[in-house]
Amino acid sequence: MRIEQIGLATLYLADCMEVIPTLGKVDAVITDPPYGEQTHSNAKSNRGSGSGKKAINFTSMTSDQLGAVLAECATHCSRWLVATMEWRHIATFEQAPPAGWDFVRFGVWVKTNPMPQISADRPAQGWEGIAYLHAASGVKKRWNGGGSHGNYIGALVTDGAHPTGKPLPLFEQFVQKFTDCGDTVLDPFMGSGTTGVAAVQQGRKFIGVERDPKYFEAACKRIEEAQRITDMFVAQQAVAPVAGDLFAEDAA
Repeated sequence: MRIEQIGLATLYLADCMEVIPTLGKVDAVITDPPYGEQTHSNAKSNRGSGSGKKAINFTSMTSDQLGAVLAECATHCSRWLVATMEWRHIATFEQAPPAGWDFVRFGVWVKTNPMPQISADRPAQGWEGIAYLHAASGVKKRWNGGGSHGNYIGALVTDGAHPTGKPLPLFEQFVQKFTDCGDTVLDPFMGSGTTGVAAVQQGRKFIGVERDPKYFEAACKRIEEAQRITDMFVAQQAVAPVAGDLFAEDAA
């Protein structure tokens, strides 16, 4: 295990099930867990005609495996779990939420630049699910979004830093609406650190766990830069508000 402390962020190079039991209380879990094997096995590269090369080559998770991680998170989290998640996992958790969680809502992120369907024999899937769960602790639900809904429209990340990288503006919205200034946000599947960047930019403490050294190093660099900019421009206040509506809610 390796631990890096970067300003408001504590980052672990480790398996999340080794780290989570050692943590104290956190206020929210905001994450992007791995998809299931069926989705991974169907994910093909669009490089070359009919090459069939896999675009995703990291471990998938069953709903049972993911549920076990989220159940462990629930023993430490006092409020929200917000996750971009495979719809099959969301459907499973709607029927039987992981221990310690209440299922609240199934949202969607509609992509403005989705990957094409390589086989060309059916429509491409231009959206991903968003799972909204709340700690089953009896604490009254609250968020900073008022009466608005939880569907979003925005572009897919295509910079190649991570095969399933998520847009920073989307996760800025999650942090802004589901946490408060000074809260602690946990991401047990940190990847290249998008949740951490969004958290430290808005004055939240962050705990991130990633087991792949390549993505851990990328996360450290991104979060260090975000912390440096935050320290530079927000010296007198703890929260840096999101600049503009970069990742708009679906107006439908």
